[in-house]
Amino acid sequence: MQTFYRINRHLLKTNDKHTFRSSHNYLILLLKQGNCYICLDGLEHLCLSPDILLFKPGQNHVLYTSSCFECSILSVSIPIESLIFFSDNTCNFYQKFQFSPYNTTIIHAEIESSLLITHLITKLASLKEEELQFGIELYEKSLFTTFLILFLRACIQSDPIHQAHQKKTLIIDNVFQYISHHLTEDLSLKTLEKEFFVSGEHISREFKKSTGITLHSYITRARIDLAKKYILYGTPISEVYHLCGFGSYNHFFKVFKKECHTTPMGYYQTVSQSGHKK
Repeated sequence: MQTFYRINRHLLKTNDKHTFRSSHNYLILLLKQGNCYICLDGLEHLCLSPDILLFKPGQNHVLYTSSCFECSILSVSIPIESLIFFSDNTCNFYQKFQFSPYNTTIIHAEIESSLLITHLITKLASLKEEELQFGIELYEKSLFTTFLILFLRACIQSDPIHQAHQKKTLIIDNVFQYISHHLTEDLSLKTLEKEFFVSGEHISREFKKSTGITLHSYITRARIDLAKKYILYGTPISEVYHLCGFGSYNHFFKVFKKECHTTPMGYYQTVSQSGHKK
């Protein structure tokens, strides 16, 4: 099989150190277990499993452990020629590997991504020992291409800009969940600010952008829907407003009539007479 990469296993024992040299290649270090330290630009960084380190060509760095932990590392050395070979019109691996403005990058990978990458590296390392050699070269190319893609995806996911975008989406999902669980409580923008540590204006703006309706309208409709259920269950209307988070009966009456085009009692009578629940 053609040599597209070189894979090695390293074990740094307690109070140990090892110099990693990328030479003319890109060097990827995957921390399988334990932790270690690396100095970059005079600053000491703690690297924890499942972190990944990327050294660009020409980089030499010492990784060292403390007196408490060992560190198991998988290294993958990839020549620039391999990145060019596996590139096509849809993905230029050589160009993508230059994404970082730094010569050495610490990638804080998610556990799921790290496990997949580890599995692929382990599989690639054991290919020569496989008894079944049918289609082995094509199989190797497929595994290696998948490894490159998963690695680059892990890089993107750990990028601060990508995480900021994901955080916005996560906030909206959490807002929906929070409203559902606290529908009968205070849901003012000030309350949401304290809960999500984001300005109320930002939450309101992102909510409208994601749903097409205002945050206030959504909360109002959700409370009205809850009020309808209470009314149909026979709960006294004089109690419904409090159970659904409305500040007063007069406010509840006004909002219910505006949303449903009838009064709470009128709604109850109409549904009761129709013989089914809406």
